[in-house]
Amino acid sequence: MLYIHVGQVERECIRTIDPYFNRNKSKDWFNRDDVKKIIKNIDLSIAVKDEYIESPVFGGMSPTKLSTGCKAVILMAVLEKPYIYATKCGDNCVPDILEISRNKDVHITLHHIMQFPESGFEAVIAESGKKVCTFGGFVDEYYRIRDNF
Repeated sequence: MLYIHVGQVERECIRTIDPYFNRNKSKDWFNRDDVKKIIKNIDLSIAVKDEYIESPVFGGMSPTKLSTGCKAVILMAVLEKPYIYATKCGDNCVPDILEISRNKDVHITLHHIMQFPESGFEAVIAESGKKVCTFGGFVDEYYRIRDNF
């Protein structure tokens, strides 16, 4: 399930995505099918083997050159109990975030309106416990909660 926090950023939330990812990455991550798919979907690059990635922009590169959004979504996939500051993610991260959250609980903090699908997804707004299943429902609850902070 996807849990969206829209208020204050909690202490356990990973806010500094790039330094956290760069310090904690493991070469084994990049051999996982789900991580390869995330890299392809978000950064249009190919994880070849271990930490070698082929990018249409940079050519051969290290995972440290991946976009912050891509790094954030990889952390969602590989960490046991992810809680990520997803305000750093672009809308191109949404399909992968939703796919990961179908298989495990993922907590994210958002301080912007992320472009979720019009319908067909499930998320819980953490502060209210309200389940949202449409983009409009997400927007309404987002502003209802944000207006109280």
